[in-house]
Amino acid sequence: MMKSRILKVLFAACIAVTTTLQQSCLKDDLDYSNVPQAGFTMINLYDQANGIIHKADNNYIQAMNSPLQYKGINFVYLYPGNRRIQTLSLNGNVLLDSVYTIKDSLLYTSVVFSKPNATVGQLLIDDQLVENLEDSQVALRFFNLAKSNITADVFVDNTQLVDDRTFDGIPTSNHDKFDFVKASATAQKIIVKNQQDEVVAEKELKLNARRQYSIFLINKEESNTYEILIFEQYRL
Repeated sequence: MMKSRILKVLFAACIAVTTTLQQSCLKDDLDYSNVPQAGFTMINLYDQANGIIHKADNNYIQAMNSPLQYKGINFVYLYPGNRRIQTLSLNGNVLLDSVYTIKDSLLYTSVVFSKPNATVGQLLIDDQLVENLEDSQVALRFFNLAKSNITADVFVDNTQLVDDRTFDGIPTSNHDKFDFVKASATAQKIIVKNQQDEVVAEKELKLNARRQYSIFLINKEESNTYEILIFEQYRL
């Protein structure tokens, strides 16, 4: 993907509409399109804190006084290479500390989420976009991050998007299930059912054509209820 291509497709991530969008796009001190760079989106689904802070090689991505709030999304450019990505709590405790190989001109999504027993997990996805969307189409992908061990079937209106999806918080090298797939831009509702064909969550949709969305299922253990979250990430 050419640098101009990254700048174009990432625009949606910069303006993604969520109730907790913290700040506009930042750069890893990259000012020119011919500088090697990768796109890095961060989504916070860790419910044990009001917010988190990311660092890349000890450089703060979010400021301590402007954390990435719970259910928030943020985007930066990163230099390629072996990057040490840390996630901190608001009191400075290190929640996650890993080294990832970031490649030039690729797009990545990091999801920090809650695991059973109040532990913290992270997914780092090499995003594979749908390149040939028509004006009547969007692209969707689904993550089951509910901690209740539900096996989910996901429907967009009456069309099944996902079949028998178990908990996605278990590390795997197979990220094909996180690829975006085409759907109708006029879809009205997303529905999640369990294996007993019972609706556990649903959400009205208002999609923008030629955009690419990530959809998450989470749950509140204390009330045994489920919630669907939708993040607009990319546009072509």
